Amino acid sequence: MKVFALAAALVCLGAGTVDAQNRIVVVNGARFEQGFPLAPGTYAQAFGDFAGVSTATAATVPLPTELGGISVLVGTTRAPLYAVTSQAVAFVVPFNTEPGRVRVRVQRGGADLGAGDVDIFQVSPGIFFDGASPVRQGGVLNQAGQYAVDGAPARRGQVIQIFATGQGAVTPAVADGAVPPAGTLANARGATKVFVSVDEAQVLFSGLSPQFPGLWQINAVVPDKPYISGQVPLVVTIDGLPSNQVSFRVAE
Repeated sequence: MKVFALAAALVCLGAGTVDAQNRIVVVNGARFEQGFPLAPGTYAQAFGDFAGVSTATAATVPLPTELGGISVLVGTTRAPLYAVTSQAVAFVVPFNTEPGRVRVRVQRGGADLGAGDVDIFQVSPGIFFDGASPVRQGGVLNQAGQYAVDGAPARRGQVIQIFATGQGAVTPAVADGAVPPAGTLANARGATKVFVSVDEAQVLFSGLSPQFPGLWQINAVVPDKPYISGQVPLVVTIDGLPSNQVSFRVAE
């Protein structure tokens, strides 16, 4: 399965800075907050000065653990890679990563190009959003599979798909860099809640995307309340830990 388009869209350059010791900045690739922890299975990005590295993008799933001669170690485990550039590496945190402070290394030929520390929690929820949008338009699809924006709003009482990352462990387990086998649902183990405006939405599914490693898909029903209309806020929690707030368009 081709993943070029997704990886190209997810690599966002210039979201971090490094110091003279080639320190890298590692972030949850959906919410882009420095210092926010990661979780096993999270789509993440490492920003640094990786001079001489050529741009390369994964073309198939399972994702490779080396691209263009570049690899990422999370602790002692090689991480699956989406894409590499001279400024950023997009990867998925291995599922065997234990909670605590972990060293992340970007390497070429076994030598460090940059390294940094990150905290690992059991869950680390982040919803994808359009960074150029003044309303923080979220990665939310309406029931027709279109982005829920002005002109293609979600409808009250209908199902939306929310795309996020950081759900942590899933059941059944899925190999690093892979997607669930066809016809299999890999469910998040944590308790997932979705809040649309001030209402809790019914969650129909919370687990791994069937197409893209590291992506958390949540299917929920938009509450049928008259005040849920226009551009409305959305937050997801898992085991009580909240995601970033995004928004999406809703009509009757």
